[in-house]
Formats: sequence, structure tokens, C-alpha cells
Amino acid sequence: MRSNLLIRGGTIISGGSNPPFKADVAIGGDHIVEVRPHLEAGPGWTVIDAAGKFVVPGFIDLHAHLISGGFDTISNAGMTFDLDVARRVLQQMLYWGVTSVYSPVQPLDFGLRLRKETQATTATRLFISGPGFTAPGGWAGANLAEARYEPQNAAEAERDLDELADAHIDIVKIFYDDMSCAFRRPLSKLSTPVMQAIVRGAHERGLQVMVHAYALENHKDTMRAGADIMAHSVITAPVDEEYITLAREHNVMYQGTLSIYHDAFDETSIRKLIENEAITRSVPAVTLRTLSYPGPLDEFESMIRQTFIRQQLPVIAANMRKVWEEGIELGVGPDTGVMGAFPGFAVHREMELMAQAGVPTAAVLHAATAAAADRLHRADLGRIEVGGIADLVVLTSNPLDDILHTRSVEQVIRGGVVVDRDELRKQILAADRPQFAEMRAQCC
Repeated sequence: MRSNLLIRGGTIISGGSNPPFKADVAIGGDHIVEVRPHLEAGPGWTVIDAAGKFVVPGFIDLHAHLISGGFDTISNAGMTFDLDVARRVLQQMLYWGVTSVYSPVQPLDFGLRLRKETQATTATRLFISGPGFTAPGGWAGANLAEARYEPQNAAEAERDLDELADAHIDIVKIFYDDMSCAFRRPLSKLSTPVMQAIVRGAHERGLQVMVHAYALENHKDTMRAGADIMAHSVITAPVDEEYITLAREHNVMYQGTLSIYHDAFDETSIRKLIENEAITRSVPAVTLRTLSYPGPLDEFESMIRQTFIRQQLPVIAANMRKVWEEGIELGVGPDTGVMGAFPGFAVHREMELMAQAGVPTAAVLHAATAAAADRLHRADLGRIEVGGIADLVVLTSNPLDDILHTRSVEQVIRGGVVVDRDELRKQILAADRPQFAEMRAQCC
């Protein structure tokens, strides 16, 4: 239940362009009503003592699949769409201070139902794409027919876009890559004319387009067509001046998904990661067991181009640093749900890797808050300002000193409601109870 709330004495890192400052934050209902020093709590108000602590906007994950980060929620080499799993994933995100998420690719009915649920509760709020656009037989993360469109001409693309626009989805997702730099066996790629028709048609309907592409030229093709958000790093070659010019011309947001290149493509890295106490206390053992040795992770790694990706890690990092230096907008989207990218924690891991690549911590925090909110056309999110939605995180350590301090989550407030993180964790780990494990075994 919402009530008046006062966060007293914290250092505010607002998510916008203002430098950090000390102030109290008064919350009425689900909105911020005042931000200034020395506010007084009214009768019946709840007070959070944030003295010596740091208050940041709720983090926003701009690229998350609502699966576990292990193999327990993968079937037929692709994502499954299970409402109970998705709800648990959203709980894990909220536990880690991720208060909003964009999830590309899901059956439309599934996404609409879940999005409506999050609007009516204090779960992590959800933004969706509906089915992703790809070529027949192409990569789309999901092999389920209801989660993918496979238009073979502009007319078919228009029909599919009409369905999405009528449903008021948030951002369109296009797959435009044959995956030859990731998988040993390339897949079909969407034709350029059809890709162009999808981007053009999406814009005519007032919808932004996020593009899955790894290769430099595929990035450029889609930016020439007017794509808005690049969901992955350029991994095949250094970004060049033409790339920067196109990104500026079309106001492109660049997301790195550095987590998957460092972790999903390296079983050693994943197995070291799952020993982290933060992982073991917030990820069900049923998920972690699927990543242990021996197991399905080893089979997966045998199908991908690990050596190539490892060789490209310096290029990937340099590209992240270059686009930031050139003023291209960054977002934080770890490809959550992919192996080793655990819901909620993946945002913190991604921020860590962005900082390692040379992006200043303040810019990383901006990417995970205000910049993401703007891309979602939600100026009321991602900032600590009067009139904004009260999605806030209280940290015990200063993230501007060390980006790892974003993990020092003490309190999460979503829409003016203080989240009971202990209770949330119990619900998350309920997946390890025998009856839940048995249900998962039967369905997956």
C-alpha cells in the first residue's frame, strides 16, 4: 500500500545532468513531491534514514528476455514463454533495483497480459516488442511461431506492423544478422528491402526500432534505413567515421551487451560468476545447476565461435569507448536471460563492463536511468525530480567512486512503495522447492 514517504539525508544522484547533492526526497502516492534539504515528515509518514547513503533512480534494463540466465527456461534451442517464470524474473530485477525493463520478443498476447499485470502492481514495469521480425529460419531468440514475424515482402511487413501498432507495443525489434560471427552454422538473414520496409513502416506508425546485429555493415545498413537503437555491440571491426556520422544523423542509441561476450561465450567466466555470493543469494539453484560441469552449457559452447569472440573483446571494448567519446547515446541492455546474464544482476554486471571499457561512471549511470527513460518516452522515469514517478534505489556506497557500488542495494522503492526485498528473495528462491522443481521438469 502506498503512503507518504520521506527519504532523509541522502546524497542524490539524480540521473539527469545535475551533479550529486544532499537533500531529502518527499514522496506522495507514487510521485516525488519535493526534493530539498531539511524536509519535515508529516503525521503517519514513513521515514527512511539515508544519511551517509546514496539515492539513485531505479535502474532501467533496455534489453531483457524474461528467462532465467540458465538452461532451465530454454526449450528447443530458444526462449520459452512461461508466465510464472517471467513473473519470477521481474521479481529478481526488482530485488536488484531494476524498476523498468524493455523485453524484446514474445508472443503478443503473452506480452500484453504481462505488461498489464505490471501496470497494476508494484512489479518491475514492463515495456514490450511483441514478436520479433526475422527471416524464415533466421535468428529471433525464440523458435515459437507466435513470437516471430517472417515477412517476405513489404506488404507482409505492413500487416504485421499494423497488428503491433494496434496493440500499442513499445518498441519494434528486428533481427538483421546471419549470426555467422557467433554460431558455427550461419542462419538466414532478413533481406535488406524488407528490413527497410519494416523500419519505414514502424516510423510511420510512431514506433521506434531496435535492431539485433553484430556485424559492422549490418549496423550501417539498418542505421541508413533509420534504426533507432542498436541492441548489440559492433563486434566484427572497429567503428569508423561513417558509422559515427550515421549514428549522429539518426540519433541512434548504442547498447553493448558486453555481458554476453564476456560471459555467455566463456564457460569459465560463467562458472566463476556463479560462485559470486550475490548470484547465489538471488538466483534459484535450479538455474545455477544447469550451468555447472558437465551440463548443457558445454554443449552450447561447442556450437558457438568462442575463440573469435574472445579475440574480438578488445575491439568490442574500444567500440564502446569510441561511440561514447563521439557523443553517441548509450543504453544499458545486457541481453538479460541469456546464459550467465541473470535477471537484475545483469544490469550491474553490464555497468561494470561498460566502465571497464572506458565509459565514466556518471555516463554509465545516465545510460541506465535518464537516457533509457527518454528512449521509452517516459520523462517521468529515470530521474529524481519533482513530479517524477518515485522509482528509487538507496545504495550504501557511492557508485560514482566505483561502479561496483551499484550493487550495494539497501532499499528499493517502486512507484512510492518500499519493496520488501527479504520477502521478494523468498519468493524468488521458491523455485527451488521440490514441487516447483518437479513442475519445471515436466514443462521444460
